[in-house]
Amino acid sequence: MDKNRSELFGRFSYDDSLTYEDLLAVEENLTADLTALLLRADAAHLDFTPLGDALMFQCAFEAHKLYVYRKIALETAALLPSGVRGQMLCLDKDFNSLHIYWLRAGQWQEEERTVPLEPPPGLRVWHTGEGTPAARDQGAE
Repeated sequence: MDKNRSELFGRFSYDDSLTYEDLLAVEENLTADLTALLLRADAAHLDFTPLGDALMFQCAFEAHKLYVYRKIALETAALLPSGVRGQMLCLDKDFNSLHIYWLRAGQWQEEERTVPLEPPPGLRVWHTGEGTPAARDQGAE
C-alpha cells in the first residue's frame, strides 16, 4: 500500500549561454544539491532523468504540506545558477489541489489550482463503444 499522499515533479532547462561542459557541471551539481534538499524534506522514491538539454526529477512525500513545497521552491531558486530555469508540479493524491512553481536564479513563483470534482463546461465528451447513439452522433475526429 502506498503511504505517500503527494508527488513532486520537476523539470530544469538550460539556455544556450551554457557550454556543453558548463551544462554537465551544472547538471551534476544540481542533481547533488536537489538530492540533498529533497532528502532533508523527507522525500521518498527520488528519480532523476537527465535529458541532455534538461533535467527531470520526481519524488513522493507522505503528506501534502504546502510549506514544505514552498521551502523546496525557495531553496531551489537560491541554488540555481543563471542560465537555468525550472518548473515544479506538486500533486495532492486526494486531487484537492495542485501547485505549479516557476523557478529562476534567486526567484520563484507559485500558482495553486483546485481540481474540481466535475469537469469544466465545454469539454468534449468521449464515449466508450462505437454502438452507442452518442458515439455515432459525435463521430470520430
